[in-house]
Amino acid sequence: MNSFPATSVYLLFVFLWDLPAVRSAFFHPSSFQRGVKETGIHRLFKNVFASSLSQIHPQLHGFKDPTVPHEYMLSIYGTYSAAEKMGLNTSFFQSSKSANVITSFVDRGQDDPSHPHLHRQKYLFDVSTLSDREELMGAELRIFRRSPANLFPRLFNIDIVSCESQQLLASRSVGPQDPTLAEWQVLDVWEYFKNHLRLPKGKEVCFELKASFGKRQRELDPRSLGFDRNGRLQRERALLVVFARSKKAENLFDDRRTTTENNRTPNAEAKGGHPLKARRKRRTASSSRHGKRHGKKTKSRCSKRPLHVNFKELGWDDWIIAPLDYEAYHCEGVCDFPLRSHLEPTNHAIIQTLMNSMDPSSTPPSCCVPAKLTPISILYIDSGNNVVYKQYEDMVVESCGCR
Repeated sequence: MNSFPATSVYLLFVFLWDLPAVRSAFFHPSSFQRGVKETGIHRLFKNVFASSLSQIHPQLHGFKDPTVPHEYMLSIYGTYSAAEKMGLNTSFFQSSKSANVITSFVDRGQDDPSHPHLHRQKYLFDVSTLSDREELMGAELRIFRRSPANLFPRLFNIDIVSCESQQLLASRSVGPQDPTLAEWQVLDVWEYFKNHLRLPKGKEVCFELKASFGKRQRELDPRSLGFDRNGRLQRERALLVVFARSKKAENLFDDRRTTTENNRTPNAEAKGGHPLKARRKRRTASSSRHGKRHGKKTKSRCSKRPLHVNFKELGWDDWIIAPLDYEAYHCEGVCDFPLRSHLEPTNHAIIQTLMNSMDPSSTPPSCCVPAKLTPISILYIDSGNNVVYKQYEDMVVESCGCR
């Protein structure tokens, strides 16, 4: 017996359990575990589902925008897209208590090298793109700790406080670090957002990190403990991850329009016209050629047919990171009498089809349309150049019916 499917499901569950988006389906966000570290199971999971992630990286080399997706966001996309392929999210991930929008904000703060002793680090995040249409459900601060040059031999504490109110948001003890390893410190900062559920436009979130040791809480310079931010690569910068759920179904085209309007250069349309219109024109011409079918109308019954969507062809590859393409399917064919049970016709469709069969001129036939649709995961760059994971509903036709 092949044990790979069972192993995959187990690894998927373990990895998902560490995401607040999933834990919130069972617990209130305030009960999230604090200070969770990344473990070997995460790395093992990434290897198991490497095929999902491998489809992303080729695009990044040609990506025009300077925004580079963080490895954590790639992992989230790989996790959920793998779950979709395995059919695990058809009910669980659509739960009203589960996050379907995950936004990452990269730290904009800098360490001042002129200060020989720095007791607190400020982490700044522009969260102005958070939408009122989304219900916030959780937040975590992810800080990368390098292997320090001089190993601190004792146990010490790190605290995260709000810059404004000095409210303690998260605290944890950190032991001596393996000099050969670097690690991510993950801290739950949902408490801050619970007190600021209505963030004003242009809001900048500020957190302070302070380190101390001993009963007297002697302060330490975070930079000496591996938290120095100078010379860091984009993928090593601190990340604020906010988990939310859309209050209503999201329109993919609306997100496209918002991103385009905010990132459009003044002369873009003047130089090359509207790329989406041009691509749509080519697609329409191509579709019309295939749709003629040499003057013959199809007589096949209503069924699911292939429809391959290529986001690059649509001109959306300037903001969609992954997937580059997917199989959406479509419904095509006639709904004639008697209607087959697998088409799950409504009573109205049955009556309409019966009347059409008796007198076609009096009543049009019922239509072959999607009866069941499922979501897909999309990783994209929003208007603030933040990398966002979102699950869009009704993107793939699972079955067709007569309506």
